[in-house]
Amino acid sequence: MKPHRDNILSKIFIFVKKDWFLILGELLLLSLVFTTGFIMGGKIITRPPLIIDQELIVNLDKEIASSLFVASSQGKYYYPVDCALAQNLSEKNKIYFQSKEEAEAKGYIYNTKCQN
Repeated sequence: MKPHRDNILSKIFIFVKKDWFLILGELLLLSLVFTTGFIMGGKIITRPPLIIDQELIVNLDKEIASSLFVASSQGKYYYPVDCALAQNLSEKNKIYFQSKEEAEAKGYIYNTKCQN
């Protein structure tokens, strides 16, 4: 071998000889990470499948389309669905009503800033 290669290899061997405990720890950590990824990726740990009922989505769309009023589950006011203030409500918190009576029966107050 060439002297330059011998010099590089001797430095590597000296490093390994000095820090063998550090290298062993790194190898153990890498094997632990690899094993965890293998278990999770190998579907040994699984979640139940997500089932989407198409009929439920269609029925929900029909209910929303026929609704006249909307409110937030986090708020106290209800609005007409075409009100600009109703557009600011979070989609996940929206509750739909067919009539003012239905909204007020649930404890919501009509927001007078929305005029129809």
